[in-house]
Amino acid sequence: MVTGIDALLIEDNLSDAQLFQELLTSSELLNTRLHHTERFNDALQTLEAQNNNFDVVLLDLCLPDGEGIELVKQIKTLVPKIPIVVLSGIQDQNVALAALQEGAQDYLMKSDTFSPEKLQQLGYVDVGNLLAKTIQYAIERAELTKKLEISEERYALAVQGANDGIWDWDLITNTICYSRRWQAMLGLNNSGISTSPDEWLSRIYAEDRADFERKLQEHLDFHWSNFECEYRILHSDGSYRWMLTRGMALWDEGGHPYRIAGSQTDITERKELEQSLHKEKELAQITLHSIGDAVITTDERGHIKDFNPVAEKLTGWKAKDARQRSISEVCKLVDSLTGKPLQNPALQAIKEKKAISLSNHPTLISRTGQEFGIGDSAAPIRSATGEVLGTVLVFHDVTEERGRAKQLAWQASHDPLTELFNRKKFIHSLDNAIDKLLGQDSQHMLCYMDLDHFKTVNDTCGHAAGDQLLRQVADLWRGQIRQTDVLARLGGDEFGLLLYNCKLSRATQIAESFCQSIQKLRFLYDGKVFNIGVSVGIVPITSHNTNNEQVMQLADTACYAAKNKGRNRVQVYHPDDDGIHRQTEDIQWFSRVTEALDEDQFQLYSQTIEAAIPGSNDIRLCEILLRLPNAKTGEISPPMAFLPTAERYNLMPRIDRWVVKRFFNYLTSHTPVPKTIYSVNLSGSSINDESFVEFLAEQLRQYPVNPQILCFEITETLAIANLQKAVELIQKIKQMGCHFALDDFGSGMSSFSYLKHLPVDYLKIDGHFVKEAPTDEVLCAMLQSINNIGHIMGLETIAEYVENTVVLEKVQALGIDYAQGYAISRPQPLV
Repeated sequence: MVTGIDALLIEDNLSDAQLFQELLTSSELLNTRLHHTERFNDALQTLEAQNNNFDVVLLDLCLPDGEGIELVKQIKTLVPKIPIVVLSGIQDQNVALAALQEGAQDYLMKSDTFSPEKLQQLGYVDVGNLLAKTIQYAIERAELTKKLEISEERYALAVQGANDGIWDWDLITNTICYSRRWQAMLGLNNSGISTSPDEWLSRIYAEDRADFERKLQEHLDFHWSNFECEYRILHSDGSYRWMLTRGMALWDEGGHPYRIAGSQTDITERKELEQSLHKEKELAQITLHSIGDAVITTDERGHIKDFNPVAEKLTGWKAKDARQRSISEVCKLVDSLTGKPLQNPALQAIKEKKAISLSNHPTLISRTGQEFGIGDSAAPIRSATGEVLGTVLVFHDVTEERGRAKQLAWQASHDPLTELFNRKKFIHSLDNAIDKLLGQDSQHMLCYMDLDHFKTVNDTCGHAAGDQLLRQVADLWRGQIRQTDVLARLGGDEFGLLLYNCKLSRATQIAESFCQSIQKLRFLYDGKVFNIGVSVGIVPITSHNTNNEQVMQLADTACYAAKNKGRNRVQVYHPDDDGIHRQTEDIQWFSRVTEALDEDQFQLYSQTIEAAIPGSNDIRLCEILLRLPNAKTGEISPPMAFLPTAERYNLMPRIDRWVVKRFFNYLTSHTPVPKTIYSVNLSGSSINDESFVEFLAEQLRQYPVNPQILCFEITETLAIANLQKAVELIQKIKQMGCHFALDDFGSGMSSFSYLKHLPVDYLKIDGHFVKEAPTDEVLCAMLQSINNIGHIMGLETIAEYVENTVVLEKVQALGIDYAQGYAISRPQPLV
């Protein structure tokens, strides 16, 4: 059969080209249309233009514009699917081999194949047929190669799509080949595993290896259709992965296996899911049979399928007897109040296709006639498509639960130590009492009680003694009130008493009886006897009261007023009571000062202290003062408005430290005025605070402040009251390099006897002497005396309250060193 093909001949020798044409024309096998080109680049253009329409390329390797194996490479790159037959005069086996390696289908040497001797010996027809067969075989091999590539590609895609690893075991040589995917499943690369079967088998989990080898051997011995095994195998990361391996062997004519190949699938995720489902199923069964609730499941008709032990106990039915019976027969429910039958919630859930819960506390009648108060709920069981497959009924005996609920309610409203109501319950009762008074003329009474000297018991004998005392007080008072009244422990040693519809006179009698009973109480603990008292504040609750906070604050204020008047007494709140009014102001100032400290609202001022006679001293002083601005009105509160409250409520240590820290911070960001000493006041609390000196040293280490420009002041009264500690404080601060001043000197008549013990640098004379000196000869003489003694002791004196020129002239006449007051300068914000 003659086949027609299109061939491209690339040959620069025209006689050779004519010879090839003649030979192909004489062939009986092929009908060849030969296209000839002499230059290689022209051939490339022709191939590109024809777009793979040639069946074969006949190539000479020696051309005017190219030669050698590179020509084969370029044609394969341009038209990789067209077969190439090399017709070359180069008689070099290495060149021929290289051409075939680069993709040529055949290599014919002109001198051997087309020599004159060969043509004369065989004739044109036979040589032509030889050339035609060479071309035909080249084309056929190219097509077979293409089909093989397609087949291999299809196989590779199938394997890759299946995501399986492939293995091939040669049983004759006992070697195994693994695909890249097989190795990747174990975290291995191409060199990560040997071809020996022992390498594979050694990685199999010890408990799974025997089963693997058994199944494999059975397949090989008995010619079973296929080999299949699930097992665990070691991954390179040290973990074990579950694998499913399938394979099939080949046997020779004698029935001996010589090859087995197959696939490997990673089923770790599936195994983990199976194990998880198995665990969940077991857990569900265990849970069903171990939970404290009764659980009954039914099918879509309401017939029982499962029944746990608690359900057996409450219904009186055994699970084996209850199965397949109607839920309404096994679980009989009646209304706990009327005894009338109730619709079973399981059947109701199936009917209405939603969760059902009976809210009227149903009663379960067991098979034995025993009754249980239960709480129950039922919910439908649905398929993935939403179809109702049955229902689950859950219920439990609520008798104990209701008892626990009562206990929890009691604990939520009572103090566990005294068993009185707690603060939360008391405030709730107080709110209700205030709400009910709206628009009515009646009134209630609130008594706020704080034990006196209770801290002594705790400090002396410990908190166990304090707890015992509180219980005794609670028992003592409990018997002195009506059942309708509310007595509560508010916290610590504070108690509250709410007297409903009570007159003030009666409330006062009750409060005084509390005081008397406590006063008579002799608390004995660990061989020690204690006497305590109680301070009581009473506030009438009327329709004018707005909320519990207002009433509690007024009662607390009255209670503290009772303490300030001597303790163990009763104080009734009256809006016009000066003592209570001051107490209320104290509480308000305490709140403002605390807020100012927390939110950094204080502001520093400064007031210059100049030499009384200008030019007499080149050192001047500057006192740092404290002010409290009102955030809303902008009004500035002087120190005497809030410092007394701060002292009573022990806030002065925080204030002293705030002033020092803030002033030191100011000095680091501002250049101090030359030849100026800055004076800072200290409270009595700082004198008694042993840690203040260390705090000051730490601030001097933290801030680059020269201690020689600092002077600290304490008042004469504080110094005399704490003489020893004052001396120690002054000495330690002066050792740091700071100065010290004694403020308000002369306010105590015994000042002179103490002065020699205080190592101060400056003596600030009390302003009372200074401002009255021009008009009071006695005070003027005392002022002169103080100044003279100060000079004798080597101290520099400072006159305070120099408010006008008359006072300044008197200060100058007496020889006082410095003057401070409005005649010199007014306080200015330190900015």
